[in-house]
Amino acid sequence: MKVILLKSLERVGKPFDIVEVKDGYARNYLFPQKMAIEATDGNIRGLEKSKKRFSKQMDKIRMESMDLVERVNNLSVKATIKTGMDGKTFGSITSADLASLLKAEGVEIDKKNIVLEEPLKQPGVYDIKVHLGENMNAVFKLAVLEEGV
Repeated sequence: MKVILLKSLERVGKPFDIVEVKDGYARNYLFPQKMAIEATDGNIRGLEKSKKRFSKQMDKIRMESMDLVERVNNLSVKATIKTGMDGKTFGSITSADLASLLKAEGVEIDKKNIVLEEPLKQPGVYDIKVHLGENMNAVFKLAVLEEGV
């Protein structure tokens, strides 16, 4: 069955692509989730208007994301981690902690967009990567300081 995608789907296509998918996948998943519509003649004609409207929205989102990337790249944040007498750390700094630190700086980023290989458990200076959209990444500096118990 030929469908017009309304959302980007990995391994299927981008919005407004006309793709061939299995009938069951289209009827049971794509149509109920409003991720695609059937590629009829009328829908294909309406596709051009939708593309123009969508491209304007995407340009606006792209500009906002570029502004956010610039703000995040120029950001430097400090956090503290509790350490004991012998230098052992208690707890760690997670992506949720970083999201709240960024929010305090005036930058609203979802914790899912902060890329951490593992929670930070040692004092030091780290470069933290933030995924802000399609092919848009930013990096900010994080200084983790010791807080004695």
